Amino acid sequence: PRFFRPPVPRPSDRPAGGPPRRVWGPVRACAWQTLPRGWRCRSRQCGRGGAVSRPAGGEEAPFSMGGPEADRREKFLEPPAKKPRLEGGKPAPRGFAIGRCLAGMGRQEHGGPPSPFQFVQMADTQFGMEDSFKGRVGSGWGNEVRLFRQAIDVVNRIKPAFAIVCGDLIDEWPAEEYGREGADVEKREQQERDFKAAIQLVDADIPLLCVCGNHDIGDRPNSATIRRFQLNFGDDYFSFWCHGAKCLVVNSSLWKDDRDAQPQRAEMDAWLDRELAEVRPSGDEPPRPVLVFSHIAPFIYDAHEKDEYFNLDSSLRLPLMEKLRAHGAVGWFCGHYHRNAGGIFRNCDGQELEVVVTGAVGVQITDKEGGEVLGKSGIGGSSIGDEVSGLRLVRVGADGRLSHRWQTFAELKREAAAASSSSSGLGR
Repeated sequence: PRFFRPPVPRPSDRPAGGPPRRVWGPVRACAWQTLPRGWRCRSRQCGRGGAVSRPAGGEEAPFSMGGPEADRREKFLEPPAKKPRLEGGKPAPRGFAIGRCLAGMGRQEHGGPPSPFQFVQMADTQFGMEDSFKGRVGSGWGNEVRLFRQAIDVVNRIKPAFAIVCGDLIDEWPAEEYGREGADVEKREQQERDFKAAIQLVDADIPLLCVCGNHDIGDRPNSATIRRFQLNFGDDYFSFWCHGAKCLVVNSSLWKDDRDAQPQRAEMDAWLDRELAEVRPSGDEPPRPVLVFSHIAPFIYDAHEKDEYFNLDSSLRLPLMEKLRAHGAVGWFCGHYHRNAGGIFRNCDGQELEVVVTGAVGVQITDKEGGEVLGKSGIGGSSIGDEVSGLRLVRVGADGRLSHRWQTFAELKREAAAASSSSSGLGR
């Protein structure tokens, strides 16, 4: 049985040289009894007779152990971690954040000393954009699906610590957005189903994270559009740890336009302050690198550029980057622009925060001559295909230094073919 209350043994009942007297009460035993399914002992080597009692006050008492671990008293039994679940009881796929955190990638699992790792950054898969951009109706989004599946093949081949899609998973606008006319509910639902079907192809050991973009929750997000995203793809903002680095995923649409979501904006701002306070080094602890992920970039080319459609307002952008850099942020990865861009922000102490704006897995935008490249007037045309669409490979050093490169799918195919040919030659 899971709980039992045997007679309390007297000290004289303890055999000479035997294990310490057990602590009795409502007990969960860790060696002499079979633990409830999923429970495990936190000790590395649990000696025979280890147990943990639950006093009447409800607090767990240290359990006593025999053998070489007899002096380890402050260990407790740990219940099985609850797998995150979406509304309706459905298990959340790996990489979907529930409760503002990512299961299996918390500080307990990844909060040790910083060590090198790599990840894959994608942006703007945006199923259906090619159709919308060219004014076609009913031709589908086969090209976007095909390219996203190529991206997944790359992820499965190189096996990064994680992969992340920085917003605009699909193209069709949410009908729940205030003032949004002409949104096709059935089309959006089909795009959501196709995206979720594609991510099932990701290796189960590789978390694939989804960031919300303006097409996912609307240019003017509200509680209904955010809730819809959460039910389909997990939390709209959350944190996780990876090889000693703190990673923050934020809902940048709340910073762009919060007219219909001011309580949600205030909650995210307060959450961000708490998360940053947690990462501040104490004592001799080395500083932890912090990575930020969003859809909308704080800036496209320069921290002091003018406010436009594709960046955050400077009144928010500058103090926000100052705060992030002061807490160890070294990189901010974004999408939204459908082109590759970015730059360096330097604070008053000369510390740098790199902003990386990554092109699309799907449709790339071309510049319009004479237009404002930071705004919609600078959108000239579009292109899509293996030679122009791609993803970014990022490596993070133990010291927080970043190295990354954008590669098109054509380049990735040639690289994989060359590697395969080389390995075949070595095999002969």
